[in-house]
Amino acid sequence: MSWIKIRQKRLIAGLFISGFILFGCQTKVKIPQVYNCHQTTGEIKIDGVLDEPDWQKADSLSFFNLTRTKIQNYLPAESSTIGKLLWDKDYLYVSFKAYDKDIWGYYTKRDDTTYREDVLEIFLKPDAQKESYYNFEINALGTVYDAFNFKRSFAGGSRRWGKWDCEGLRTGIRIKGNLNNWKDEDEYWQLEVAIPFSAFKEVTSVPKSGDEWCFALCRYDYSVYLKQGRELSSTAKLSKLNFHLWEDYDRLLFVTSGKNVQVKGR
Repeated sequence: MSWIKIRQKRLIAGLFISGFILFGCQTKVKIPQVYNCHQTTGEIKIDGVLDEPDWQKADSLSFFNLTRTKIQNYLPAESSTIGKLLWDKDYLYVSFKAYDKDIWGYYTKRDDTTYREDVLEIFLKPDAQKESYYNFEINALGTVYDAFNFKRSFAGGSRRWGKWDCEGLRTGIRIKGNLNNWKDEDEYWQLEVAIPFSAFKEVTSVPKSGDEWCFALCRYDYSVYLKQGRELSSTAKLSKLNFHLWEDYDRLLFVTSGKNVQVKGR
């Protein structure tokens, strides 16, 4: 076989492999999950109990482990968490039930670095066409870190925007166990959050049924019972270990109670 023919065969094989890889990668593009966020039918008391009928009927979100070697496996989190969302004309409601054998938290000041201890997090991007997004990080004491990020690399504000706090934010905590005692085994802690829609005025107005936001619920869990001592998990299937990777966030679909809105194109 001549050298020219050998080169031609190798070129054809290379193009075939490249095409296979290209199309193979395209088939692995993550399709965002659409979560139906139902409108409430009754009052939601922000106390961390989660016993209202609306919470019982709300769709549940599970969390994926992000700290294992191959992040794309999207295995269930070792520390199980259940997340739910609701809304009414004034608030977006978020709840977590975080199973945890070792619940702890010491930070008490607003905007402390709560991610350095057990914390539950909410990431919201109301307008997919804008760079800005919001995040809320709340520990087991109810200490809040909140930020309006007009760009990903400018967490919490800038000289232009200044320090940002979510006015009217309400939280409730309920702990089944003993906080800050690693010698015993705890069961879980529950977090209930009410975020006023007025907090998002820099980006959007109050949503209506059929509107979509981008979102992710996340968790840091530090525990003597975890093999690696720490687990990061998220409801969104993030392609990298970065909670701020809003390109991979899922879709929060606001729906009127009892109705699931079908989005065009899906």
